[in-house]
Amino acid sequence: MTYIELHCHSNFSLLDGADHPETLVAHAARLDMPALALTDHDALYGAVRFAQAARQAGIQPIFGAELTLAGGHHLTLLVKNEQGWGNLCRLISRARQQAPKGEAMFPKEELARYAGGLIALSGCKRGEVATALLAKEEGLARNTALYYRHIFGSENFWIELQHHLLPEDTAFVHQQVALAKKLGLGYVVTNNVHYASRTRQQLQDVLVCIRHLTNLTAAKHNGLLRPNSEFYLKSDRQLAYLFSEYPEALANTLLLAQSCQFDLKYGLQ
Repeated sequence: MTYIELHCHSNFSLLDGADHPETLVAHAARLDMPALALTDHDALYGAVRFAQAARQAGIQPIFGAELTLAGGHHLTLLVKNEQGWGNLCRLISRARQQAPKGEAMFPKEELARYAGGLIALSGCKRGEVATALLAKEEGLARNTALYYRHIFGSENFWIELQHHLLPEDTAFVHQQVALAKKLGLGYVVTNNVHYASRTRQQLQDVLVCIRHLTNLTAAKHNGLLRPNSEFYLKSDRQLAYLFSEYPEALANTLLLAQSCQFDLKYGLQ
């Protein structure tokens, strides 16, 4: 196994993720993944169930979340140790506290206070670095990446690469890697998983419609649905084909997994 998924949503990403943590773990086990990260939106609701399922399957659980920053940008955070777990809990609590009920928003200016013990990935296309690159604002993308490198340290801030077979994805991956190399940053592959297998895409579409109080036709017309069914838990072989020019980006997932050694404990010790 040359790949570990580090960006994965369960149904605890409410009305967005389609599968239970147990289903995701079982699928990861079928793929022979030695570890799996759970990174639900602004939430750790599924952490206990995820930890129990992972232990039963003999898989290392990696805890994290996809944090929503002020302005709507996303940042993927992974827990390295006990300090990181405490800081992630504080980040999510603050993000929920500062937003309307059911939403989250964290001012990035306060990130430095809670950065200890965490690994940050630059996020999906809604990440701040990616958004700037897609808008052809290379200077802003560079400065933003430097900002996060300063907060988390160069060893704990990574450029996140994703390829979902969209026409622009190959060129965008090249652009992200070029930025990472220019700034001395590592880069790592994720698949932004929202369901265990491709067949669950339709369920995820329905959940999105419920969240937005609309129907499938309107949701598709308004760009609310994901563009295809590629957002599932994939094997290393599938992703190695997509990232054949950057095998190190897959190997780096194992490196980060080794850095995340937090063991969730609960109840009386």
